[in-house]
Amino acid sequence: MGFFEKKARLRGKRAEAAAAAMRRSFTPALPVALLVLTSCATPYAVKFDRLDGGAPSDPAAAGCTAPKDADVRAELRLDPAGAHAIFMTVSNPTDQPLQVEWTKLTMTRADGLVTTLRPDADLGWIAPGGTQSARLIPFALPPAGEAALALDGKSFRLKVPMLVRREPRTACYSFVAHVQEVKK
Repeated sequence: MGFFEKKARLRGKRAEAAAAAMRRSFTPALPVALLVLTSCATPYAVKFDRLDGGAPSDPAAAGCTAPKDADVRAELRLDPAGAHAIFMTVSNPTDQPLQVEWTKLTMTRADGLVTTLRPDADLGWIAPGGTQSARLIPFALPPAGEAALALDGKSFRLKVPMLVRREPRTACYSFVAHVQEVKK
C-alpha cells in the first residue's frame, strides 16, 4: 500500500470516528432539545362569540345584509382547532330556490387576512323550505404561542354571497375571538 492510500485510509478512519462521536453525543441531546422547543409554546383554545345586531357599519362590510334575514337562516359553528372547519347549516324559508355561492365564501380577520372557504362536498341549490349543511374548509388558526394569543378580542367576518328570491345578497356574520390557555 502506497503513501497516499495509507493517508486516505487514515482520513476515512478519523472521519468515521468523528461521526460516531457525534452520533453518541447527539442522540441523547435530541429528545432534550425537542422537549425544550415544544415546551416553550403555550397551547391555546379559541372560542368565538357571534356579534349580532345587524349589518356592521364599517366600509369593509359594504353590501352586507343583516344576519337576521327573514329569507335566510344560518347556524354556524367555528372549529379552527379540531376539524379546521366551519360548520354551516342554511335554511330556506322562502317559496323559491336559494343559491349559496359556495365557491365565493370568505372569512376575513381583523388584520385583513382573507381566507376563501369551500365546502368539502359538492352542494347545489336549496329547495324552498329546505335545509343544507356544509363543512367549510380550510379554517385553521395558530394553536400556540404569541400568534394564537394575538387573536384574543379580534373580530372575524364570514361573508356568504347568495341568490335569494333571484336577487344577489351577501350575508355577513361577525364573530369575536376569545383565546384561553389550555390547561394540561
